[in-house]
Amino acid sequence: MEAQEGPPVAPQEDGPLYSIKEVSELTDVPAHTIRLWDRKLPGFLAPHRTPGGQRRFTEECVERIRKLDYYVNQKGMTPVGARRRIEEGIEPESHEAQELREIILADRRVRQAIDEIVELIRKKLLDAV
Repeated sequence: MEAQEGPPVAPQEDGPLYSIKEVSELTDVPAHTIRLWDRKLPGFLAPHRTPGGQRRFTEECVERIRKLDYYVNQKGMTPVGARRRIEEGIEPESHEAQELREIILADRRVRQAIDEIVELIRKKLLDAV
């Protein structure tokens, strides 16, 4: 008997559909958490259902799960708050990039202030000699 590499991905017009196990492996989010988010956020993930009731997720669903995971587990948001942020179009990457730009700008200002202080001290020391 031949071993299969996993359940087949069902093709669809918009792309493949993934089982909850596959989504869990792709996102590192436990299957029970995905089920919880699907129940807690009705209509947000909206996986397709097989005739047997099993969930099948699109690429868009997988991406939403990744974003939910980021906001919930990295930023400490509630699933409802994370959903709101995703629906508003606030991307984790762009938000992180903005934070990084602010840190770099603050760092430049600190370096500039330090350079100015060092120059003032240097002038005072040269004037004293």
